Amino acid sequence: MKTLIYKTISYKAKSYALVVVCITALMVLLMLLVKISLVQKYQYAFTDLSHQVLSIRDEVFKIKISDSYSYDDISQSLVEVERQVQALQASLQNDRSALSLASLIVDSEMRNHADEISTIVVELVANLETLLRLKISQQYSLHTEELLQQELLTNFIDAESRMHIFALVAGHPLQVATTNSLFNTNQYQSLAIHSRLGTELDEQIRFKSQQVFHSSVSEGMAQQAMFWLSQVDDSKVYLLLNILVLIGIYSVNYRVQQAEQYRKEAKILASLYEVEAEKAQLSLVAEHAQDAIIITDDSGHVTWVNKGFVTLSGYQADEIKGKKPGQLLQGENTCCDEVDKIRKGVTAQQPVTAELINYHKDGSEYWIDIAINPIIDVNGELTNFIAVERDSTARKKMETELAQAVVKADVSNKAKSTFLATMSHELRTPLNGILGMAQIIEPNLENPEHRQQIQILLESGNHLTSLLNDILDFSKVEEGKLSLEHELFEFKTVIEPIINTYQPICNEKNIGFIVENLIEEQQAFKGDKARVRQIIYNLLSNAVKFTESGQVTLKFKQSIGLSGQSGIAMTVEDSGIGIRKERVDSIFEPFVQAESSTTRQYGGTGLGLSIVKQLVELMDGNITISSQAGTGTQFEVFLALERGEAEPKEAEVGGPQTEALPENIHILIAEDNKVNALVAKTFCQRLGHSVEIAFNGLEAVRALQHEHYDLVIMDNHMPEMDGIEATEYIRKTLGLSVPIFACTADVFKEAHDNMIKAGANHVLTKPLQEQSFRDALSQYCHLICQAQPAENQHKVVCLARHQTKELNTTEADINYQQLRELFNNDLAEFTRSISEFNEFAELTITQLITAYDQDDVAKICHLAKRVEDKASVLFSTRMQVLAKEVASRLLNTDSVKAEKPELERLQQLINLLEVNIHQNQRFVQGLNIGSADEQAS
Repeated sequence: MKTLIYKTISYKAKSYALVVVCITALMVLLMLLVKISLVQKYQYAFTDLSHQVLSIRDEVFKIKISDSYSYDDISQSLVEVERQVQALQASLQNDRSALSLASLIVDSEMRNHADEISTIVVELVANLETLLRLKISQQYSLHTEELLQQELLTNFIDAESRMHIFALVAGHPLQVATTNSLFNTNQYQSLAIHSRLGTELDEQIRFKSQQVFHSSVSEGMAQQAMFWLSQVDDSKVYLLLNILVLIGIYSVNYRVQQAEQYRKEAKILASLYEVEAEKAQLSLVAEHAQDAIIITDDSGHVTWVNKGFVTLSGYQADEIKGKKPGQLLQGENTCCDEVDKIRKGVTAQQPVTAELINYHKDGSEYWIDIAINPIIDVNGELTNFIAVERDSTARKKMETELAQAVVKADVSNKAKSTFLATMSHELRTPLNGILGMAQIIEPNLENPEHRQQIQILLESGNHLTSLLNDILDFSKVEEGKLSLEHELFEFKTVIEPIINTYQPICNEKNIGFIVENLIEEQQAFKGDKARVRQIIYNLLSNAVKFTESGQVTLKFKQSIGLSGQSGIAMTVEDSGIGIRKERVDSIFEPFVQAESSTTRQYGGTGLGLSIVKQLVELMDGNITISSQAGTGTQFEVFLALERGEAEPKEAEVGGPQTEALPENIHILIAEDNKVNALVAKTFCQRLGHSVEIAFNGLEAVRALQHEHYDLVIMDNHMPEMDGIEATEYIRKTLGLSVPIFACTADVFKEAHDNMIKAGANHVLTKPLQEQSFRDALSQYCHLICQAQPAENQHKVVCLARHQTKELNTTEADINYQQLRELFNNDLAEFTRSISEFNEFAELTITQLITAYDQDDVAKICHLAKRVEDKASVLFSTRMQVLAKEVASRLLNTDSVKAEKPELERLQQLINLLEVNIHQNQRFVQGLNIGSADEQAS
């Protein structure tokens, strides 16, 4: 059992255990050595002390007054012995209290024995000191007796006196009554006293001598000596045992190390066996692998090839050995760049991969993917290269065919896009004529039946337009060309037109239409307003179309998406026909409807929901559907829209103003299609405007060179000179600021952007709708009125600000290049100057309007001069001339309100200030974006 437990203990655990035992034994060994040294030190000290005490004892008994070894010397020795005893005792106490190894070794028994011997020595020293004093006193007393005896014997020579003297000295004085004068002498009396003192001293010395030479003192000191000797002997025995333990530990450790060595050798042998087996397997794999494997020496000469190489290249192993592979396998069509790449990798001793053409032994070409790896030995020296070649001829052929197919697909896709654009234009052109003429005819019809027929014609045309829009949207999404706008809009402007459109439709179908909008009325978002509206329109259109009874519910609220982005959650729910469960998953696929009968009964292309899903995903949103046949359908949509703050609406100055259309303006229509020209001309004439027609861009340019027009309606695709070229020529060459409405059948954003970039103020889309034309005239009324001649343009009745979209930004004339040169291209100073002008212009506009309302001519003149000065600093020539003209014309005028032409000039000056403010803001924003991009890069 013990053997089993021992074997189950790991080598690491055994090693740790042996280390712990060994360290413990070494610590015990160290403690024993220290103890032996310490015990021997105390043994020698106490033995030496005993010898000193005994020696001093003998000296005390031998001491005489006549001896040179004086009393002081013996006393000093006794004091020294006592000091040594105290020092040894203190040393033992310090070893006991100190935080050291000695404190662990000095035990209570040692301290008790030390205390005992110290007590014995101290007591012996005290007795010796007393005995020494007694003997010294005795010696002095005897010496005094001798002197007194001699003196008395000298003075008293008679026999009786001498007998009394000797008897007194002997300690037995005679008790005889006599009148001898001897007894009355001081010397005799002193002798008697010293004789008695000597007797007492002899008695005390005898008593002290018994104490000093008592056997217990010698036995005690002998016991102490034996104790310290036994301590040394015991420590030596323990030391020997500890050494034996260490020898045992070493033996066990040797056995453990030997067993571990055997285990490691067995493991290495097993690993070697596995390696050899793996090498045999790898050799088998390499030999029979379909890929060609080549091994070369460090100089690139072949040393071994497998059967796969023979099959791939046609060369036998003997034919390739000793040669470089490239000498036999590469030819005229082998890519030199790939060969150079391989050469550089081999030279640098780095792994390299390449794709190139090799040549079979029969001369045929084949493609290979090759991977070459250097083999480095343990000393860091290159020994071999291993190359693996894989036949990629079939893959290259497939890639070529795939590339050709992609090219064909791209050509086909572009052809489809071109076809769609062309068909859109070609279909919208006659559709514009149909719908335009229908709109023209409708107001003139008094017969209800005829009016109903025209309404059907208009509805059919609008439906056809909707289908065209769906097809074009799907095409743009499919090609990835659909881009989203990122503008600030209030959400109420999205849903109000929807409610106004579908409320009458639902009322007509006698179904409920419920709108639950939990979004605050003034809440604004950043995104593509038109596409958001399109998503809602498409979903709501389906809901209304497939609901015959019940209600349609539309819900809106702010929400947070799955990724944490803020946005809008909307729900469109109906009580219509519903969708069968097996058809729900495919409902978002293009050209798919819930049932085949749906198309026949309700119509539609099946593109609406597909477009909705792709628009939602473009907006980083998601859409889900839940439906049950016969019960209804519910769409839940989340659109990721960044929240924004709605721009505060500027208070109108001078009282409320009604939106008005321009009156009696002169319009030039550039349109090559006579039907479309007739439609546009009729729309204009019904509004009371005079119209002239140019049948291409070149005719329109020539007409503008010879006659003034208040508005130009410019078609895009025309012979000789198209609309974009004509617009650019009008703006850049003729330098005219006449408002231009582009009118095109192209619905692609690129076409609209190109027209605006060329200088058009607005883009009308065919088929032209009368209401959209009227909206455009109303929106750009201020620009159209500015373009009118002086005799027709005095229609301004008060000064006012304008919305940004109403401004003609082409009128901005601050010379940014000269201004930047003025500040030595210091962007910070340049931006500061622009910002200061914007603040000045905003304040000046307010002050001009206020001064006009107060009819303060002096104030207006002062403000005009300030604008003139500011314009000169910013190199704005038009602003400077106009401000100077306003100031000079009002200089001798009492009332500005009585002068209509001056009111027009003031409004033009305000317009020009607004245009420059807007242009400055766009310019600074562009600078900031550019600066941020540079920092990011």
